[in-house]
Amino acid sequence: MPAQDSLFDCSQQGDAAASRQRRQCASKDPVKKSKSRVRLSDVLENRNNSFNAVRLLAAVCVVVSHSFLLVRGDPVAEPMSSTPYTLGQHAVNVFFFLSGLMLSRSFAIQPNWRTFATARVLRIFPGLFVCSAVVAWILGPFGTELSIGEYFHDGHTLVYPFASLLVFDRAPLHEIFIGSTHPNIVNDPLWTIKYELFAYLVFGLCMSVGLITKRSVALLGCLLLGTALTLLNSLPGSLSAPPTGSFLRFGFCFALGVTAYRYRLNIAVHGAPAAVLLLFAYSAIGTVVAQVAFIVGLAYVAIVIGSIEIPRITKFTSASDISFGLYLYAWPIQQLVLVTGGASIPVTAHLAISLVFASLFAGLSWIIIEKPALSLKARFKQSEKQHPVELTSGRSLPSSA
Repeated sequence: MPAQDSLFDCSQQGDAAASRQRRQCASKDPVKKSKSRVRLSDVLENRNNSFNAVRLLAAVCVVVSHSFLLVRGDPVAEPMSSTPYTLGQHAVNVFFFLSGLMLSRSFAIQPNWRTFATARVLRIFPGLFVCSAVVAWILGPFGTELSIGEYFHDGHTLVYPFASLLVFDRAPLHEIFIGSTHPNIVNDPLWTIKYELFAYLVFGLCMSVGLITKRSVALLGCLLLGTALTLLNSLPGSLSAPPTGSFLRFGFCFALGVTAYRYRLNIAVHGAPAAVLLLFAYSAIGTVVAQVAFIVGLAYVAIVIGSIEIPRITKFTSASDISFGLYLYAWPIQQLVLVTGGASIPVTAHLAISLVFASLFAGLSWIIIEKPALSLKARFKQSEKQHPVELTSGRSLPSSA
């Protein structure tokens, strides 16, 4: 999809100069391209790849997982709960992997701190603010037992959209979704955004000073994070819980994406290795390496699925990127469906109704808020051409660095 490149936002295009640079760098690489062997670099340069569809699929998986959680009230009820992560948690891991992968490509094409930071802000905050306003001021009155006057008299109702920009899932709304299995939890998935923003910050700083421009450095960082995550799971206590466990988990996922981009000319894309990696991950359940094994295995599966050309789906997801909006709106809508339908509502009915309404709100968010906000990036890029800001190193990063 043109001009997009974050956790919920995969950039598929670069300008002509960047394309020539990538071809020149690829021609110098010792790995020769084979017609019968598709590599990650080929997939990334193919505008008809399906990475947008992978992100949408991951967002749907989060919704599916949360329907089981909310209706049955027990995390064990979520799909894949017998593995180190639930279905929704696996999907979020894939989000972070794709973020590292696509941001590496985007920054290699245009290595500019100001443009990078502006793009991240435009991708996250306009949609988040409007979603929070809709949840607090439109959906909220239907999910509270307070009268309309009492609900809007509460100061938290009025400031919720602004508070969500600072504390995300911890922004409070009082007396909401009381009849749910998770009362007063307004929008739980927002807790991952702070880790995403932290990953952006660390990535931008490291790229600006040239710290991870070399493949060996990126690989070393990825291995260290993977090792730390494995060791953390072998220790007793609560260290594996947030925030320490989450920093290592998401850091490893993101670093894996960065490393995959650096080795994109060497990574073959084929279904057989994906099956082998998944079999190994399932065989590792109950061991300290299970988390890392599943993260790596599903990351490679995401690459394989992303390499499949599905014209109609690619066209739809390129024109209407609703994955971020679906991630934002689904939980509060699922909460509202639950308190409205009652505890006896079947999971399938809850999921179907939630997906329909969440997709509708996500589509409106894309058309009215997110797409117009992202279009502003073109103005900043034009400004950078007139007033360029170079990296600390004083040179552009080659895309094959």
